[in-house]
Amino acid sequence: MPVIETTELTKRFPAVLAVDRVSLTVEQGQIFGFLGPNGSGKTTTIGMLMGIIKPTAGSFRLFGAGAPRELLAARARVGATLETPNFYPYLSGRDNLRIAAAIKGIGKARIEECLDIVGLRGRGKHRFRTYSLGMKQRLALAATMLNDPELIVLDEPANGLDPKGMKEVRNIIRLLADRGKTIFLSSHLLWEVERTCTHVSIVRKGRVVGTGTVAEIVGGEITAVVRAEDDDLLRAALEAFPEATSVRASDDGLVVALASDDLAALNRYLAGQGIYVSHLARRHRSLEDAFMDLTGEDEGAGQASLTEFAS
Repeated sequence: MPVIETTELTKRFPAVLAVDRVSLTVEQGQIFGFLGPNGSGKTTTIGMLMGIIKPTAGSFRLFGAGAPRELLAARARVGATLETPNFYPYLSGRDNLRIAAAIKGIGKARIEECLDIVGLRGRGKHRFRTYSLGMKQRLALAATMLNDPELIVLDEPANGLDPKGMKEVRNIIRLLADRGKTIFLSSHLLWEVERTCTHVSIVRKGRVVGTGTVAEIVGGEITAVVRAEDDDLLRAALEAFPEATSVRASDDGLVVALASDDLAALNRYLAGQGIYVSHLARRHRSLEDAFMDLTGEDEGAGQASLTEFAS
């Protein structure tokens, strides 16, 4: 059953077209990644879904509801963290949740359950200001889950976290999915999305340029990493190789996308050009590779996409 459906959803601000005819479907039980570089319209799209921003054109449905009154009821089935909540630093994590629960009319038992889910029950009595960034993010997830939502919308849930914090958030997301929750998350962390999500849409300049399962998005082309003494000569030769469809630089060497998996033929070709490689190996095509191909990011954007892109 579709939990989120958008049809030609569009938002135009006076100076920019932020979201351009976005159509996507998120089915029940999916962990759906909404991935794109800075200014691609991810947060604006989420804002429209949550009723914070009014669409310019197009439509969307939550749990099949599209009319304003129906959407009001549907949003009661949604938990969302659009940015880190403004918890009171001098109150404990538990007391902060008590305030949020009181506003939502939720009992104390649910507070303890949510602290358990995010692994903070043992730190619930400690003041929020003593929490690490990872603990603060986990408390935000606990607040999001207070109403036991069927759909959980997260905007950059692992942003700024160290590897340990990312793993903790990833494990919580998977636990929630195992409990039947649908997760819709925006992120710029390509590797984390690849490890966490079941499905993904990639957006660029407000438009969806690729969507499907993670396996479908990263599948297709065969890529290899090649290194030789002279990068310029190697690149020119790779670009002239008949089976090559694209060539780009990476930290490991030059990455070439190939129409076939005959690396021996590539090696023979390069040797025929007087280029003897020091390294030639097939490379698993990652979500980063697919992202760069679909968004047309120029050389060097791979590292930026992992560290600099925001919602």
